[in-house]
Amino acid sequence: MTHLGPFMSSVRGDWNTPGCVLERVRRVAPIDLDPCSNAASIVNAAVEWHLERDGDSLRRDWMCTPGLLIYVNPPYGRDIGTWVARCAGTAIGIGPSAVVALIPARTDTAWWHRYATTADAICFWRGRLTFLGAAQGAPFPSAVAYWGPCRATFRREFCDAGWIVKP
Repeated sequence: MTHLGPFMSSVRGDWNTPGCVLERVRRVAPIDLDPCSNAASIVNAAVEWHLERDGDSLRRDWMCTPGLLIYVNPPYGRDIGTWVARCAGTAIGIGPSAVVALIPARTDTAWWHRYATTADAICFWRGRLTFLGAAQGAPFPSAVAYWGPCRATFRREFCDAGWIVKP
């Protein structure tokens, strides 16, 4: 039997968002908060919390003025479910604000079924993303999940990037 472990995970936890994703997110709305930023990030949100400098963003208050956009590209480690749960809960808790999360499309996991499926729309990215600074495409499929009131705008901006579903 062949061991598939190396094909099902990656050594990296920090996958910096490529420009092709950010261009679409910015057309949905300006990015007001990036709770998962780092020194190599090109998100350029109005407020950025650097994980290596500012600590655990999961414990911080994400509550923003209604109408703002929170962009999350979380660390892709064991805590990914906690991050997606926070995205789903934050979107519900702050009314008309929106959350966009770039996450691995791990549709076989409990966290996906419990939290990602609460999104108002999900774009299953066509092909493998090449993350900023990576030499090749990711070893996993990606999805962009959207929680917010502007589902039609999200659909319009991401429709040619992949398959969009409303869970």
